[in-house]
Amino acid sequence: MSVDRADRLRRLAAMEGTHFWSVGRDVLVRALIDRHRMASVFVDAGSGTGAFAHALAQDGRRVTFFDTGPTEQPGFRANITEIPLRAQSVGTVMARDVLEHVDDAAALAECARVLRSGGHLLITVPGWPSLWGPRDERAGHLRRYRWHRLTTVVEHAGFDVVERRGYQLALLPLMFASRSLARLRPQRQLAAEERAGGFLQRPLTAINVAEAGLARTGRIRPPTGSTLALVAQRR
Repeated sequence: MSVDRADRLRRLAAMEGTHFWSVGRDVLVRALIDRHRMASVFVDAGSGTGAFAHALAQDGRRVTFFDTGPTEQPGFRANITEIPLRAQSVGTVMARDVLEHVDDAAALAECARVLRSGGHLLITVPGWPSLWGPRDERAGHLRRYRWHRLTTVVEHAGFDVVERRGYQLALLPLMFASRSLARLRPQRQLAAEERAGGFLQRPLTAINVAEAGLARTGRIRPPTGSTLALVAQRR
């Protein structure tokens, strides 16, 4: 299925700040940034609309962000497999739900190139290949990940993994049910997943935010989820 980048960004914009998955993921990413004390010179690779990068910049961080589609200033257009930045020039690289769209080995090699030694890499990717469905095809995904595949490709790129945790573990049974229904009525279920409106939005958001908030201390780490989150450091 071909992917219209402008359409993808419009759908992302509609989800950011409101959809239960997006809201919880933002809480998770912020918690990991703070607890690992990641350097304040950031690159948000594949930043989508740039909204999250702007939010980090408002907290006083220096954030450079880019996407393959149109972005707002000071973002620019680029691909994570060819990052137009100097070698060892940044302290933190985020790739939030990006690797599944590209050659992940090439993308991680570029992340390693621009990071200083000891710099942090923070990534999220879709988990569980058995959850593959119309939502993945519409988003332009090439794969969903298992931990072994994700850890191996990160380590081969020159990183040491320091934390792995799942996200949306509590909602994983619901995701499997949703994807099973999608095989019977793909368009209707696709719309339901992206909007999740009405009475479902508030309770699902509360569940995800509570689960993501566990990352603030790191004492409890969900072993898996519909999304996999990983923190690594450049060797």
